[in-house]
Amino acid sequence: MKMVAHALCLVLFLGSMLTAQESIKPGKEHAFLAEAEGEWSVSMASPGGDMTGKCVYRMAHKGVWLTSQLEMKMPDGPFTGQGPDTLDPIKKKFTAVWVDSMSATPVILEGDRSPNGRKITMAGKGPAPDGTSANYKTETEYLSKDKHVFKMWMGATTGDPLTVATYERKK
Repeated sequence: MKMVAHALCLVLFLGSMLTAQESIKPGKEHAFLAEAEGEWSVSMASPGGDMTGKCVYRMAHKGVWLTSQLEMKMPDGPFTGQGPDTLDPIKKKFTAVWVDSMSATPVILEGDRSPNGRKITMAGKGPAPDGTSANYKTETEYLSKDKHVFKMWMGATTGDPLTVATYERKK
């Protein structure tokens, strides 16, 4: 009887939550993110050496999130990472979460699209190599529908980027 009461409470709670919150509808910024859908070749320059790999982008969750799945060949073995990106309609900011095979702590970022629409700049926090928290800054510049360049700074968010990756759409 106790389990039935708990189940009924859970159903009522979830039902009220679902009716209280309207479903997010994709907007023009989500359509911009969706333009990246597909498979991309990636070449990356970083302190660990130059790497190559691929990234697959897909829209998810009713077209609100752009998901990425990255696979790279590093000098000391494979590197994988993934993350969802979206435009938060409340904050009117792009948001991103990044997780990868080098850490069990996510990088969480938010930022804006440039006035000309060709660059998204984000800032946030994530893990440093020693396990402490570090500041992060990223810039993604969309050179065309088939090429974009991603830059990342960690710690000092000025000067030369720590990592530069060029993405080219596979045809």
